Amino acid sequence: RERAICLYSPLTSVPRTLAPAMAPKRTAQSPKGKAGRPAKFAKSAPPCPVDAKYAAAFDLLAELSSELPPSCIDMLTSVLPHALETFKEHRHGFQESVLTSLGEVCNKEQAQRETRIAVGEAKVSALELEKAGASEKLDAAKASEAALCAQKQAAEACVASAVGAVDLAAAGIAQAKQVAADAEATAEGFTKEKEEFDAKIQELLPPLKDGTWAKKDWRQRQKAIAQLMGLFAKTRAPETLKVSLPLALKDVPDARGAFAGKTVEEGGKALKEHSAELEQAIEASKLKVAERLEDVSSAAALANEASESCDAAQEEYITKGNQWLEAEEALASINKLMVNFLGEGKRLALEVEEAKTALQALLRAIEKFKLLTDTLVAELVVDNIATLTEASLIVEACISEVSL
Repeated sequence: RERAICLYSPLTSVPRTLAPAMAPKRTAQSPKGKAGRPAKFAKSAPPCPVDAKYAAAFDLLAELSSELPPSCIDMLTSVLPHALETFKEHRHGFQESVLTSLGEVCNKEQAQRETRIAVGEAKVSALELEKAGASEKLDAAKASEAALCAQKQAAEACVASAVGAVDLAAAGIAQAKQVAADAEATAEGFTKEKEEFDAKIQELLPPLKDGTWAKKDWRQRQKAIAQLMGLFAKTRAPETLKVSLPLALKDVPDARGAFAGKTVEEGGKALKEHSAELEQAIEASKLKVAERLEDVSSAAALANEASESCDAAQEEYITKGNQWLEAEEALASINKLMVNFLGEGKRLALEVEEAKTALQALLRAIEKFKLLTDTLVAELVVDNIATLTEASLIVEACISEVSL
């Protein structure tokens, strides 16, 4: 009679029920009418997890190692070969859930890596926009710094000019004061000279003119005439008057003739005229003193104006200098930002490139895993066909032997 024989595929440990089969021919003839015992087929050992055939599966697990705990990786390493070597309809529910979960993890990981790429590219785009804005700011900062630098230099030149004007005004004041002092000294000299001149004339001329000297004092009289002629020499009197006046003054008024009397009279007029000239010189000197004092006031006003201009120029210079420093600091800050943009751009580009590489590696691992699955399924089909063919031949041999 026919029996059902349980066979094991050499690639799976899951039993499959096939048609009845007989053991191969024995060397000894069995009794007629009795069927021989079915041959025992050895069960194939469970697939070895480190078999190179499953490298694609292990590579996929390696790609997912950052998302799955080590214990889960170890479990999948042990389970996947068994699940892959089993037809879908013959898989245990646990094996099916493992493969389903693995697919979900792959989809999740692929989505996460695609998201990282999108986020990285968005960051790169945002950085480029920010860099473009910073570049415009950099150009504006350079123009502002250059303009403020020029203004600072102009203000510095104004300060130098204003300082020169202040020094010049100070020199003008000093010169005006010196001229005023000289004028005052001249006026004082004329005043003193007039006072001394008038005092001496008043002392010497009346006694000589009136002849009040006693005859015995003729030496004092001669000395007085000499002193008077020393003063007379300063007058504008003609030389003849200067020569004749001492002779006329030697005589007393009664002894003088008409010419001598006229000479004394003209001598007195000449002395008065000189005194008047001294008075005019004093007035002229005082006028010059007043003018020089006005010059001093004008110079002081100019100096004050120059000082105020200098102060304003210095304030402007300080303001422009501070503005220039601020512009220079802003320019340095933007330059530093541009350098940071360069480094940040390289870093983000590297992150995007790494994310793309990681995604491509995952996709390749998934593709290889799918190819491995298809290959194993094909092998299972071929293996089962071969097994069924071998079993069919055994069954036919058994049936033939039973028929005999």
